[in-house]
Amino acid sequence: MTGMLIVIIVFLLFFPNLSSSIALPSLPGKGLRFHYRVHKLGTTVITASLSIEQGNPFYLVKAAVDTNGVTGLFFRMHNRFSSYVKEEGLTPSRYIKEVNQWGIVSKKKRYTDIFTFDPAQGKVLIQRADLLDVQEVTIPPQTYDPLAIFLKCFCDTGTTNGNKLEMKIYDGIKVQEVTFVATPAEIKTHLYGTVKTVCLESKVAFNSFGDKEGVIKIWYTDDAQRLPVQISLELPSLGDVNFELDKVEKW
Repeated sequence: MTGMLIVIIVFLLFFPNLSSSIALPSLPGKGLRFHYRVHKLGTTVITASLSIEQGNPFYLVKAAVDTNGVTGLFFRMHNRFSSYVKEEGLTPSRYIKEVNQWGIVSKKKRYTDIFTFDPAQGKVLIQRADLLDVQEVTIPPQTYDPLAIFLKCFCDTGTTNGNKLEMKIYDGIKVQEVTFVATPAEIKTHLYGTVKTVCLESKVAFNSFGDKEGVIKIWYTDDAQRLPVQISLELPSLGDVNFELDKVEKW
């Protein structure tokens, strides 16, 4: 259970690779937040949210994931993630991972890690809050944190049927290279009924399952809003976990 939920929040945020040449995203106001729910056996077991806030000189991207209901008997998670992305060139600057979780078959984890990206030098500096030690990790060009990638959803209007999209993500474990294929799909959603979407699908190796291969699918509306209405994970040995868009906030 612990590994599954960690994988969910990491891969929930995967979108195609950013490029310094693309246009800046246009938000309908200062900020936008998406709320998701995972339902199992007629009840909500996980809630999650993703948000983008426009500032100067950074975009602030946030994510939260919490277990709910009967899940708390076996595993509890209240994790928070923040990413500061430079407006100029949409390059990652700082990624903060706040982990607070406990499971009956795993140790309690409570820590905050701060990742400082230096794309020009091809490295990331990692420091755990309240500790002096700093770890330096070398990363390849065009590598981003998971939340920085989320901005791509609002930038890339050219994702169409048959496109292959390559990306590199670093979240503190290792660099993941993933290729998504975009296909058109019509799906039924909780908020908007049946809608036309673009589905991004990729096979991925899950660290928490011994690098066994699974599948991630992300559906976003095929229109100017590009709303990420559904996300699905096909996890090794565990089956499907589906995140359904439950509410959208604008401010």
